[in-house]
Amino acid sequence: MDLGLLKLLCETDGVSGREDAVVAVIRGELAPVADELKVDAIKNVTAVRSGRGSLKVMLAAHIDEIGFLVFNIDDDGYISLAPIGGWAAENMIGHRVRIHTRKGEVVPGVIHRRAAWLPEHSNRQLRLDELYIDTGMGKDEVTARVSRGDWVSMATEFSEMGGCLLAKAFDDRVGVFVMMEAFRRCANPEIDLYAVGTAQEEVGLRGSTVAAQEVKPDIAIAVDITGAGDVPDYPARLRIAKLGDGVAIKLMDGSVISSPELVDFTRGIAEELKIDHQMEILLAGGTDTASMQKWGSGPHAICLSIPTRYGHGPGAVIHRHDVETAVELLTALLDRVHTFSPSARP
Repeated sequence: MDLGLLKLLCETDGVSGREDAVVAVIRGELAPVADELKVDAIKNVTAVRSGRGSLKVMLAAHIDEIGFLVFNIDDDGYISLAPIGGWAAENMIGHRVRIHTRKGEVVPGVIHRRAAWLPEHSNRQLRLDELYIDTGMGKDEVTARVSRGDWVSMATEFSEMGGCLLAKAFDDRVGVFVMMEAFRRCANPEIDLYAVGTAQEEVGLRGSTVAAQEVKPDIAIAVDITGAGDVPDYPARLRIAKLGDGVAIKLMDGSVISSPELVDFTRGIAEELKIDHQMEILLAGGTDTASMQKWGSGPHAICLSIPTRYGHGPGAVIHRHDVETAVELLTALLDRVHTFSPSARP
């Protein structure tokens, strides 16, 4: 597995609406192996490999990460935040961030919370509007460098932990990595393959909605993370997936029910090839699968998921084996997808 590429994808900053640097990485990697590569106005990046068949297969993995915008700067130079995507405030305290200014400068800072010992802050859940960034500078210096609307990303470094990996932005740069690797390996001349790095997924599946209308897929396959639940005090009966047990094949989540026929087809391939896999039911949340499935008359749609701990936090954890099996299964699915029939298994 090319850990160098995965590290590059994760450590490249690109919150929703500010994905340009991630687009540049994908363009550099896939342009040499694509028949066509294009970027639209919303910043979807699409690599195309044309075949001789009439079956259009769309892969989607979102390139944006959750982050913040600078909201206000107070009289002491502390910066309040507007969230982009879903954050849990209690996970943010003490974590380093990078403020990307409109002048092209990157200003370091650390997130903290307003005084926890005050009576009005005790015995209740922390709110995002109680967080602030400390840059170590006073108001005059901060306002000379930072302005309202500048965007903020986490500064977590990529690292290995045993068989696991730690980084920011695994949601969904690991999905982008899997999609790119499968696109490179796919050798099926019977399909037109579209690998789309979708923009603004974290704020409403916006990029994939646009891309699906452009591609008009017959088969739609998303690659994203899913929750794991293999952590202390998490009820075993509610566990979604487990790190190290293989790629997860999504049955449903809060936004979509995967095509039962395509699920069965994909599961059959995994069983035949002895690829470790899990069957995923996520009771909330959603992915690009939902927006692609609702295009036109409704293509058969599915999602392959990488089990992830702490997904919407500053440092998420995944297992290498789950990434490797995701690449293996997606590649095998692409090589056989032209034989898919709603009434038949592989």
